[in-house]
Formats: sequence, C-alpha cells, structure tokens
Amino acid sequence: MSYRIHRLFAFIGILICLPFLAHSQEFVTGLAYNPVIAKAAKQQPRAAKNGEALPLPFVEDFSVGIGYPDARKWQDRLAFVNNSFPIYPPSIGAVTMDALDAQGVVYPQASREAFPADTLTSSPIRLDSNFTHHRPMYVSDSLYFSFYYQPGGGSRQTPPVEWERVGDAPEFDDELILEFGYATGNIIFMGYTYGEYTIGPDEYYVAGDTIDNPFIPGLIYIFESNAFPGETILMPYDSIFGPEYVWNEVWSTHGCTLDSWLAENPLQYFKQVLIPITDPQYLRNNFQFRFRNYASLDLDAWSSGNIVGWASNCDQWHIDYIRLDVDRYANDLYPNDVAFVSPTTSALSLYQSMPWHQYRTSDMGANFHNDLSNLSSATKNTFYNYSVKKDGVTNIYTSTVNNENASPYHTNGLHTYPYHAEPAINFSYTYDNEDSASFTITHVFRMEGANDELLRNDTCSFEQKFYNYYAFDDGTAEGGYCLLSSQGSPDASLAVQFTLAQPDTLRCVRMYFNHALNDENVDYFTLMVWDDNNGQPGNVIYSMESQLPAFGEEYLQFVNYYPEEPVAIEGTFYVGFRQTHNTQLNLGFDQNNDARGHFFYKTTNEWRESFYRGAPMIRPVVGKAYDHSGIRQPQEQTLKLYPNPTTGDLFIGELEETDGLEYQIFDLYGRMLDAQPVEGGRINTAQLVPGMYMVRILKDHSIISTEKIIKH
Repeated sequence: MSYRIHRLFAFIGILICLPFLAHSQEFVTGLAYNPVIAKAAKQQPRAAKNGEALPLPFVEDFSVGIGYPDARKWQDRLAFVNNSFPIYPPSIGAVTMDALDAQGVVYPQASREAFPADTLTSSPIRLDSNFTHHRPMYVSDSLYFSFYYQPGGGSRQTPPVEWERVGDAPEFDDELILEFGYATGNIIFMGYTYGEYTIGPDEYYVAGDTIDNPFIPGLIYIFESNAFPGETILMPYDSIFGPEYVWNEVWSTHGCTLDSWLAENPLQYFKQVLIPITDPQYLRNNFQFRFRNYASLDLDAWSSGNIVGWASNCDQWHIDYIRLDVDRYANDLYPNDVAFVSPTTSALSLYQSMPWHQYRTSDMGANFHNDLSNLSSATKNTFYNYSVKKDGVTNIYTSTVNNENASPYHTNGLHTYPYHAEPAINFSYTYDNEDSASFTITHVFRMEGANDELLRNDTCSFEQKFYNYYAFDDGTAEGGYCLLSSQGSPDASLAVQFTLAQPDTLRCVRMYFNHALNDENVDYFTLMVWDDNNGQPGNVIYSMESQLPAFGEEYLQFVNYYPEEPVAIEGTFYVGFRQTHNTQLNLGFDQNNDARGHFFYKTTNEWRESFYRGAPMIRPVVGKAYDHSGIRQPQEQTLKLYPNPTTGDLFIGELEETDGLEYQIFDLYGRMLDAQPVEGGRINTAQLVPGMYMVRILKDHSIISTEKIIKH
C-alpha cells in the first residue's frame, strides 16, 4: 500500500474506532506547488555560470540559504534546499529531491510508474592534482566521498505518530541514485529542435508515408498517423550538439520508510554512505557527481480516498553533509563539527508573531528550544550564548557565555544540556508606542578552540516580528490542511483561536491557500469570526459569504479577506471558515510549529481539537488601518457589471481607471474558467455556455469585487 495513502487510511482507522467521529475527518496533503522555488525561479530566471573547477575539499551541508542549491557548487536547480522537511539532519538544512521541478510544479512526465525526477549535479572538481603535496593525484591518496541521506515522511516522535509526519516517503520502486562522471571533451549529436510544417491544400498522408524534411535536406520524415490538408505538424528543424558526458552509477537504494531505520537504531534519522574513489578514470580536472531520484504518483489510491490535488511533492529524499577529500579512510564517519540541527524558536510563548500594541511581557516564553548536535566521535567542550538586536542594529541583550561538554551524537543523541538546548529567556521587550517592531535573536553554539571544521552551521537566527497580525505559523507551508465530511449535507468549519490583551478591531483576515493540481481546491467558503465559549468557538460575531481561495502573486504572500466593515473584538476570539461542500480547500499548514489546542474543526454539531501537529496559516490583522508587511487596503470603488443577465460581453460601470485591473470567472463549482486583464472596461463572456457564474475583479492582484452574473 502506498505510504502517502497510509496516512489517510490510518486516520480513517481511528475514525472507525471512535464512533463520535464517524462523520468527520481532517487530513493533511502534500504540496503540488513549491512557492519558495517558484519565487526563486522568478527572481533568478537563469542559473549563475559556473567558473573554474573547484578544489578539494568539497564540503556542502546546505546550512546557508533556502531555495536553489548554491550555483558555485551545483550546476542544476531541480533540488530544494530547506530546513522544513528533513527530520533531525546532521546539521541545519538539507537538500530535498521529490516530484517537483525547477519551477516548483509537478513534473509533466509524472505518472503511476517510477519516472526520472530531480537531479543534483556538482560543478567540476579538481581530482587531477594533490595540492597538499604539489603533485598529480594518485589512487593511493585515499580519496573518499561521503554523504548522509533520509527518506521523507518521518515523524519526530518515538514511536512515530501518523498525524505528525512531515512530507512523504518513497515507495520501494522510487530510487535514489548516485553517479560519478566527467565530460570527455568530445562534441556529440544531442537531438533536434523542432519547427512547424503545414500540410498543403492538396496533400494527404497516412501513417507510414514519408516526405523530404524541408528544414534539413537529406532527412526523411515518417508520418506516425494520418495527416490532413491545413494540419500543422512538428518536424526536426535543426541539429543540436553538445558535450559528451560519461556517467557511472556507483550507489543506489530503493524507497523505504524512516520508521524502519529507527526500529534498527532510535538515533538513526540519517544514514551515512562512504565510497572510496579507486578508479583512475575519475582522477581528472573535471570530475563530477550527481544524485538522481525516481518518483511515482499513486493516482488510484488518492482518487479512492476522495482527495483532490493528489499530485504533490511526494517520494522525498533528503541529502546532507556531502564531503569529498583526500587522506580519508573507511571509518572516517565523524567530522570534527558541532552544529545546530533545526531552526531555533520564537521568544513568544504562544505565537510566532503578534501585534506590537497587543504585546505584554506575559507573552514572553520561559525558554528557547535548540536542537544541537556533536557530529564528531569524541566529547567536545562547547560554548553557547545568544544576543538580541532591535531592527538588526541596536543591541538589546547579550547572554553570558556558557560552556559544557557535548557527547557524540552517534552514541548519545542530541546535546540536551539545558543551558544550551533550553536557554532561559532573560530579557523583555518594551512597547514604544510605534506601529511595529522587529528584533533579531542570534544564537551561537560552537566548539572551544580552533578545531571546529565547519563554522557556518554554528549560528542560528530568528526574526521576532511585531507587526499588526497574530501568527502561529512561520510563513512556510509543509502541507495542506483540509476538511472532509461524509454527511449527506456537508457542513464543516475550521476556527483558529487568538487572545487579545485589550479590545481591538479586526481589519482583515490573511489566509494562505496552497495550489492543488489544476486548482481543484477552488470553491466557495464563508469567512467566519466567533467569540469564545469556554475555550471553544461560541457565537458568530461576523460572517462573509461567497469567498474563494486566492493565491498571492508574490508566491509567499498571504491573501487578504476584508470584512465589509471593521469588526469589534475583545478577549479570546476565533477566525476561520465554513464550507458546505466537500471540496478540500487546502489551507496552508505549517508542520514545524504546533498550534494544537488553539485550532478546532467541526463537521458535525461538535467542535473538536485537531489531531495533527501543525498550524493552519490564518492570520487576523488588528488595530488601526495602515499599510505594513504586504497588507493592502482595498480600493474604495462601487463596481457594477452590466448588462446582467447578458448574452454577450459584460462592462464594468462607475470605473475610475483600468490600469492594473483584471478579472477572473468561476463556475458555481468554484472552478476558474478564465482570467484576463480588463481592456476598455470589457469582460469577454463569449466562451461561456448559458448559466450562472461568479466574476471576481482584482486591482493590482487584490480582490476588490465579486459579483454573480447570468449568461443567457
């Protein structure tokens, strides 16, 4: 059975065992779209040119940067550098290989069968010379290549807990492959570019017929199917030549689960592979290595579970701490390094961010939490401290340096000395009557002396934001949160709890929706605000119907949903949505922060706390109306679409200007049928069959009007 479906079926098993949940279900899906990569693709449309071949040692632990791999070390941009999906990597950050391409979308060749997906190719590396001894490289120089890897879909809990898994495990046929290779220096034929050829008015061809290729003299084109007059076909247009490469597979593994590793060894979150380079063919000035993975989509299994948007960043492999150098040996498994393993935490006890004017010293947490590791084979004397700066400049606090021995991870696990792993928060912020504030908290965990081989993984920072919104999430989705009801008349709600220090005004609700395959998650919902009833949502304070999931044009931005009028709130309140259908709305779900106990779902008559570890990506914006951190107030315009009903085009009345204006048309199932810029105040409906539709008008990508229309 597919591992990714196991998560769903395991939860269904719980529902069978618990009669009171028989008609309700919540679940988490993978991501069909990676906005971090999509944003990088827009900002960096072309990869940087690689310079000269790299000298030894080659060391990469992916602890710096998020998104594409470092262009100085890597030639392609198909894998994803992140600290969101790997579970306890050797050092903070890893590179993930999955079923999403360099644009952050599912590969077009994705299928049920295992297909070639990501590739991670190194820049050329100098293995022709031993620069230490100033002579040519020999096999006797003891060259070794090593790396750590982990299958996706793991849980931080022991034993693993189904509803705390992050990502997706590769099935048995989903391989991870390592190859060594080099460019031979030869130029070889690689294939063709293709041009359009139109069949003449008196021409007709059947499968098997041939004609001379008009683009490349001497080349014959063979028809694979019948071709009719006026039809356009693609023919080879020009030859493509490129450098010849030799690639040899030196290691591979089939898909598996992290659970099976932890059953062998509870500390074995990552496995290390060590490979000697003994073949003289690789001792050259342009040696390269590359990782490739094969992925597969279990379409039937997802379909049987009534899940839309099943195609996702599935079959994940995480790779970390790659080392290539001379003078190594068969048991050289432990670099002389101590490191952060995971991102550090917020200084607030409950939120990742909150409004500055609502902050009170009681909102501070008691401790930070740091995951720290000693990767070496011996106990190391380490020190730790942290500092706080306002706006990254003004020093607010610096803790004292604290020293303590750290035992090796491979025998003792993470370094848990409380003054390092759970340091007390011994400072407080002071509200200064400004609109907002930001503090950078920098943590340093380092080996005493000058023996630490890799210093870049010894520092970890967190930006503590006090803007005009509350957030349990860190702004990055690892999955999508959805509701599904098996009742005859579906009625499901999600509510996220927030608590004010003083009465305030709800200005808008920011929501982050994931793209699903073909945007199958687009359907109407009602924006909801509730008061509190003994720790659960109570009376409805405000509701706004006929809202649709929207997606920020800047990839990582939330979308703002504005009430018709500001909503007065006080004490504990809840924001969320209600849906009366079974379309999975696929709200962004941050699985690296745990808001359980502060968000609730209802698919029957009772509110329930979520089983899933994570935080729904919903943020209430409170306080006075001002523009900050992407919050945009809507244009005050009264729009009227006419004629309505219509037999032809629609026009927008009372429109002051059309610059930056666009429209989107949806059917009553929430499927987007058309999206175009508004030209001359006109909306084209020629493609619509008679029926009822919703038309959404946007100004500079912000929704300013949604109207129902009828096409005759």
